[in-house]
Amino acid sequence: MVTFFYECLYVLTIASGILAIAAGPVGVGKVGILLFLGQIAITSLFVIFKNGKTTGRFISIGILSAFTIFIIILSRYDKFLGMAVENVRLLWLVAFALAAFILGELAAYVKVVGIIISALSFASLIPIVIFKYGVSKLYVAAVFLLVLLTLVSLFQKRWQKSGDKDIKKHMVFTSPFILLIIIVILILPYSPKPYNWTIVKNIYQTITETVRDIRIRASIRKSEDYAEGMIGFSDRGNINGEIKSNEETVLSVAGIPNEMNNLKLKGKNFSTFTGQEWIDEDTSDSPDSMFDTIGIVASLGDYDDSIRNYVKWEKMRIEYIQMNTSYIFAPEKVAIRKSNLPVYSFDIINTGSDILWPKSKSYKTAYNLIYLLVNTENEDFAKFLVNGKTPTEKTYNVVLKQQFGLENDTEYTYKKFIDHQQYIHEFYGKEVVLSDELKAYTDKLYEGCENDVEKLQRIEALLKSFEYTETPGKIPEYIDNETEFLDYFILESRKGYCSYFATAFTLLARAEGMPARYVQGYNINNGSKSSVYVSSNMAHAWCEVYFDGAGWVSFDGTPGFGGGTYWERVAKPSELPPIGTYERKETPVDESTLPELPEEEAEDEGIIIEWYMVAIPVAAGLAVIALFFLIFKISAAIRLNKMDYDRKFVVLCKQILTVLKLLGKPMGEAETIYEYKVRLSKDYEDNLLTFTDDLENYLYNPAGREEGYKDACEKAFKIRDTLLEDLKKRSIIRFIRYHLVN
Repeated sequence: MVTFFYECLYVLTIASGILAIAAGPVGVGKVGILLFLGQIAITSLFVIFKNGKTTGRFISIGILSAFTIFIIILSRYDKFLGMAVENVRLLWLVAFALAAFILGELAAYVKVVGIIISALSFASLIPIVIFKYGVSKLYVAAVFLLVLLTLVSLFQKRWQKSGDKDIKKHMVFTSPFILLIIIVILILPYSPKPYNWTIVKNIYQTITETVRDIRIRASIRKSEDYAEGMIGFSDRGNINGEIKSNEETVLSVAGIPNEMNNLKLKGKNFSTFTGQEWIDEDTSDSPDSMFDTIGIVASLGDYDDSIRNYVKWEKMRIEYIQMNTSYIFAPEKVAIRKSNLPVYSFDIINTGSDILWPKSKSYKTAYNLIYLLVNTENEDFAKFLVNGKTPTEKTYNVVLKQQFGLENDTEYTYKKFIDHQQYIHEFYGKEVVLSDELKAYTDKLYEGCENDVEKLQRIEALLKSFEYTETPGKIPEYIDNETEFLDYFILESRKGYCSYFATAFTLLARAEGMPARYVQGYNINNGSKSSVYVSSNMAHAWCEVYFDGAGWVSFDGTPGFGGGTYWERVAKPSELPPIGTYERKETPVDESTLPELPEEEAEDEGIIIEWYMVAIPVAAGLAVIALFFLIFKISAAIRLNKMDYDRKFVVLCKQILTVLKLLGKPMGEAETIYEYKVRLSKDYEDNLLTFTDDLENYLYNPAGREEGYKDACEKAFKIRDTLLEDLKKRSIIRFIRYHLVN
């Protein structure tokens, strides 16, 4: 079946081109939908006949016979004869079909011929454009389809594939995308002016985008879990020892503000480190991201009148490319909520501290985010980290109402916010015990520090003095807890990639009593660009530390990474504008009355088709099929009787195996003849299985294959006939099916 469709791609394309360019000159007439479908049907018969088995060919002959008799019957009508004379030129369709079949088969299987035909077809467009000849859209579409098929075929041949390498299968499976392009070309309106190169540019762009679309969809993994150590986002917290480069483009991001030179997109948070990997044991369903965003605005409201010195609202659009994931990627302080979603048209799930889609999403999934841009590089923000407090209930409720419009939403009450904050302290502030040696080292490290922020800055400076490498070697197997990992990484190894540094940062922060978590996502050094493509190589891990006032704040100890956002202070007190509702408004539909249907015209009673006019051709067609089938069976029986006994025995064994397969007892691919016999012995008597012994003897003891197989053939005849009787009793349809193909 794959071969049939593969050949049709070339043969029918060339047939369409020949019809479009030759129908006018030979007098066939203007190419309409019926003429086009007729050409396709006639051409398809050639491909069907070529690929059909004996039974299929008999059926084709029967259909042709029935059609011929039907035409003969209709010929008694003068009106039909007149129509036939007028349309005798339609016989050109058969000639077109034959020419297309020959050229199409050559193009499909002889690549040089395919390239030559495609090149000549494309070259024919040049004089058409130069001399402004009129040409139908069908011809242009056929030419470009043929060229596109040739290019895709060459691309498939050069493409190093794994798994199924059958080029014909790949061509057939990608053909719907290619045909869609041609259909669009055919249905789009066009100017009656002479053909110009604008359409060529449009087609080229469409082809490029389609090939890119196919390539991306084919390369997307079912899961973005790079357990083998490939650089990329993962929902697992493995530290693999070594990682490999990965250049896949996974996301596109638009709407990055000018103040931001380094963008971090969070994906997955982890809570617990085992010594070898991070796992997530946070099962809370609280809206962590919303509480985080509401909390910082409310805390700033208590702390400073000029809130816009610290945060301001921004929008961002993210689209998945080579990505298949259930995780929503977002910057810090994002305002994602189930009600009044800024992630337009999508539902979300809060799982632990992660934000997920209900189902995995992939290529071309795009969503819009509203988030708080935080002035992290301004010295005032560092002071806020030190002095900011949990917001008061009054300020929290004011912010909830004025900024978010959620005063009546029971999910975001002040009590639930305080409960969630307490949960963070307890769950993410679990004690990390340092060894005596490392404790003595960190005591010296923190000398002179007056607050937690200064300690975090010391940790960051320490880790950035280490060596960054993507091949640090595996973590020793004896390490099975946080204490041993910190000793190994800080006191011994001092080298690794982002996962090592983020792990050490998180554990050291917890050791000082600060709630912290390990985060995986993407780190984009956008260089003040507002739109960027994100590759898998930008996947990154970092630490987030929780402050009662500011909420979760990112810290990155990986050498060469970091950077944040900065803008100048506002001279006078300033407030944030409300986030807004961002509700999608439906455009009202302007319904207009439909025009009345035209009255039906009386039908012309020209040719009346009686029942026998159909019954006779059908019966004749079936008779022709039966006749050819009978001749085939008789000739097959004669050929079988004339065979040598060894060849006859092989044919009979094949027939027996076919009957057994129809009886539901096929021989397995890896099954030996003896194993097959043992399995059959459970359902059949030994006298019906003697053919297996003879077959083994034939295959492995070829001596004496002439007269020595006379008895074996006689037994095989009886076994086949006995099994056929059994098949007839069980399923008459399968019995008939056997005789149709054997």
